[in-house]
Amino acid sequence: MTASAPAATALPVTLAAPRAGWIQSPGFDLAFFVLVPLLTLPLVAGILMGARWLTLFGFLLAVAHYLSTFAFFFWDENRPYHRAHLVAFFGGPVVIAAAFFLLVSLRSPLMQLALLAWNTYHVGRQSCGLVSLYRHRSGVVDPGQKELANHAILLANAWFVLWNLETHNEVFPLLTGLGGGVPALLFGACAVAAVFALVRLGVGLRARAVAGQPAGLPEVAMLGMSLLLFHPYLWIPDSESATFAMLLPHYVQYLALVWLLHRRKFREPGGSRAQSLLRLLSTRPTLLAATLGLGALAFLGSKVVLARVGHVEVFEAAYLLLAFVHFYLDGLFWAFKDPHVRSTIAPALLGAPR
Repeated sequence: MTASAPAATALPVTLAAPRAGWIQSPGFDLAFFVLVPLLTLPLVAGILMGARWLTLFGFLLAVAHYLSTFAFFFWDENRPYHRAHLVAFFGGPVVIAAAFFLLVSLRSPLMQLALLAWNTYHVGRQSCGLVSLYRHRSGVVDPGQKELANHAILLANAWFVLWNLETHNEVFPLLTGLGGGVPALLFGACAVAAVFALVRLGVGLRARAVAGQPAGLPEVAMLGMSLLLFHPYLWIPDSESATFAMLLPHYVQYLALVWLLHRRKFREPGGSRAQSLLRLLSTRPTLLAATLGLGALAFLGSKVVLARVGHVEVFEAAYLLLAFVHFYLDGLFWAFKDPHVRSTIAPALLGAPR
């Protein structure tokens, strides 16, 4: 999820009146959206203490989350829209693949820089979207409030990523190659911008409260967790390990959000076989988990086979390419500024829980 929720006044559909509260329920939201960065810490701690086999769970979550992106291609109402925008939905991934393999063939560190930057933005935008859902459910549709929250989240996330950048084996040398003081200058500039954005956010939230629209507990909790989601970069002295720890809750949030969307949207039988399959999976969580798990295991099996024949780099390239395509497509599927996206997704997420 990479875009914030739409303003209710801009929706070309009739929605249930926003209500202060949770997207689904306190238990569900706390477990899968708000507190999941804390709930995944035991897994991170186990890995840092030497139980490297636990990384398998993170890998399976990652692949399941990547595969879930493609579910949007199976919506009946999306197919005409995708055909009308072939270049965006099908040409874009081809261009990304071409650029990716060009950078790989040149062994350019720009690929790793693009991965780090886009990953940071992508995860941050999902947090922005979740915060916007809570804000809209409380009846606040002021775009200025969205801007304040989004800027604070994205800049705080970027600042945290830069905290241990010297441990990134590809990006740090690339930046120091531009000048020895570039990393420090970038860190300082991002720190100033992040602090300024946080102060503006605090002032904006206070103004809301004075105006009689204070942020409720669900919104405040999600906002606080979004600002701190990248905390592993502060205490894990390795950029790669910190990224893995940060991504675990992101995977869970995304999988839970996609499941909830499909469960609410496809409640009634009908439609194509592909859409009926989505409905079946959304109503049977065990079957859904088994399906995503088998897909992830198949992906893991390909790594084992390629490693045995001495070509594990093929798997690594395919895995990174899948991540880039996911970043790109996610930006299209969740782009709430698009009227089609607003009309097909917003009613399910902004309406009352079912």
